[in-house]
Amino acid sequence: MAEAFKASLITPEAIVLETSVTAAQVPAHDGLVGVLSHRQPLLAKLGTGILRLDTTTGSQRFMISGGYAQMKGEQLTILTTEAIPTSQVTPAMIGAEQAKLAAVTGSDLKAMDERQRLQGRIAAMKQAGA
Repeated sequence: MAEAFKASLITPEAIVLETSVTAAQVPAHDGLVGVLSHRQPLLAKLGTGILRLDTTTGSQRFMISGGYAQMKGEQLTILTTEAIPTSQVTPAMIGAEQAKLAAVTGSDLKAMDERQRLQGRIAAMKQAGA
């Protein structure tokens, strides 16, 4: 059995979760990063995607958006701007993001960045609902 380590999920509004986990899958800006106990120190910039935290009783999944993850010693700390339990992602939320995407006009850099950000959010929300 895998050894447990502490994990904290923190947004600007609240400490969303503090628990012991046996494994974590973190959506870094350049791909997924797996974290197990006794991992070498890590500092990663987060992207938008699904954070999975495995405990001895099951998995918890959150849609997160941006921030940083740090593994130091036996403590994983995830600082993010948004953390929504995947069970709370609804088709209405996805529809609202799609409407925002449709409303973005222009071909300048700012508009392209906004479209890319919204497309990433929509993809993560659809994955959360799957």
